Amino acid sequence: MEKYHAIVVGAGLAGSAAALSLARRGHDVLVLEKARVPGHRNMTGGIISTRYLKGYGLEDLVPDLSKTPLERKITRQSVHLVSRPDRNGTYRILSMSGSSPFMRTGLIPNPNTGHDFSVLRGRLDRWFASRAAEEGAMLATEVTVEGLLKENGRITGVRTDKEELLADVVIDASGVTSSLPVEIGLRPFLGPEAYYLGVKHVYRLTPDIIEERFRLDGGEGAAHFYLGHFMKRVHGGAFLYTNRDTVSFGVVFKLLSYAKRCVDDLDLGKALDILEEFEAHPSVASYLEGATRVEYSGHLVPRGPQCLLNRPFHHGFLVAGDALGSFVKLGPMLDGMRMAIATGIMAAKAVDIAQARGDFSSRSLSMYRDLLDPIYRDMRRSRLDSFLFENRFAYEFLPSVLLTIPYLSKRHRVLSTFLKQAPRNSIQMVQERTGLLLYDEDKQRSHIHVDQELCSRSASKVWVPACPFNCYTLVLEKGVFTSYRDLYRLNLGDLAGQRGGNASRLSKDAERITRDDITRAQVRFDHVACVGCGTCGVLGPAEAVRFGHERDGHGVRYSYG
Repeated sequence: MEKYHAIVVGAGLAGSAAALSLARRGHDVLVLEKARVPGHRNMTGGIISTRYLKGYGLEDLVPDLSKTPLERKITRQSVHLVSRPDRNGTYRILSMSGSSPFMRTGLIPNPNTGHDFSVLRGRLDRWFASRAAEEGAMLATEVTVEGLLKENGRITGVRTDKEELLADVVIDASGVTSSLPVEIGLRPFLGPEAYYLGVKHVYRLTPDIIEERFRLDGGEGAAHFYLGHFMKRVHGGAFLYTNRDTVSFGVVFKLLSYAKRCVDDLDLGKALDILEEFEAHPSVASYLEGATRVEYSGHLVPRGPQCLLNRPFHHGFLVAGDALGSFVKLGPMLDGMRMAIATGIMAAKAVDIAQARGDFSSRSLSMYRDLLDPIYRDMRRSRLDSFLFENRFAYEFLPSVLLTIPYLSKRHRVLSTFLKQAPRNSIQMVQERTGLLLYDEDKQRSHIHVDQELCSRSASKVWVPACPFNCYTLVLEKGVFTSYRDLYRLNLGDLAGQRGGNASRLSKDAERITRDDITRAQVRFDHVACVGCGTCGVLGPAEAVRFGHERDGHGVRYSYG
């Protein structure tokens, strides 16, 4: 059986950075990617800083950025606190940029590095993997790694859905849903406290309109981050990024915060409802006038300080990128892609040194942790920042207080009265968006193994509304539901029609009935429209939901990502 110097699992940013670096050093490296085309399964906000630690940035790998599919150079980045519009369409907004006292004094982190670009992962990942292949790496797509080969405590290769492959070292760069570190005991199974959930729309606009609406010169881009009532007390924020001929609107929040709020507030809705509420806010709604929605996506994101591996190496094994947990979120601002690239380059350097020694033992590969030390220092600092900015005070109390101070915030009134959109049925909303996506359906096999009977015994079933898509449904004689909100509002409407009366009493009775309905509802699962976001694998009962990966290139194919 042929043996490679290195097998890289995943052709995302970390994987391609590792493969490109190894290929340039003359190593025999094989990249295994489960999608048909690299980038089909990945999505991001997203902004990448092309510089990071000296020698470990995208610019260091590819000095000529003109050949890189970057969308726009971000010249404007701002953080906004927005209030709920009143009946007259009046709201308050507090905007902070690099020149504001909040950022100058460090009270709010300044996201601008001077080397920031908007990107779309569907384009960037495809280019990056192709670049690695052009320089000597071997790329095999439609190959799913399902486990590790072990011999005398050492990792000797991988087990795929097709065959077993041997290597001196395996680099796991397969992303946030990777199970390989758990398989060999580098980390335990992580709960919802270790993840964010992000969902995003991509809208098409002409470059001229983007530049006119955001007041940009040709080729320039803008990034805006938002905190406000639209998050409905879910701890997270929203973002808006300009691309070349599209704009990205999205929300990212703590998965555990959403799960708790979903149980406490039956009228919360799905992640898509939060995103739509953000897009309807008059501070951003005008940007979307005449825009065409072209994609909807969702995925888990690692909460770096909560899931960063203490020991990212084993005999013949290294972990990089999101699988490592190298991701930082400060308030609404996200920083993970440049870290992914850096960890990939560092992993390649560790393999190169180990190869020269002829020693791939855990002791030899421990140098990788030394190379990672600057990133770990950043992560330790982010733990304090997370403590300061990722809590109820920062997300709920502080914005409401700051927005009441007249000389800090500005009062705006839209020309037309702000009308809150009536919520639509979640199943219909999500179906409209999955209709935009391309899928290669696997009609023979489901990559997620679900015991529907055991799922139905769960009392809360919170992974059903938490799923950004329609993979799970609650089935009752009253109908089929993917969100608690739809069921609650049906019960509220029925009670109001039957007897009328005090609104508070009706709401409490509807809540009681809805909770009983959730407990007795049957859970049904359909993998056809699944995008492999990983949410159910974290929130679902471990004995009833076993998350896996598609085979043979099946699954979603994001065009933008």
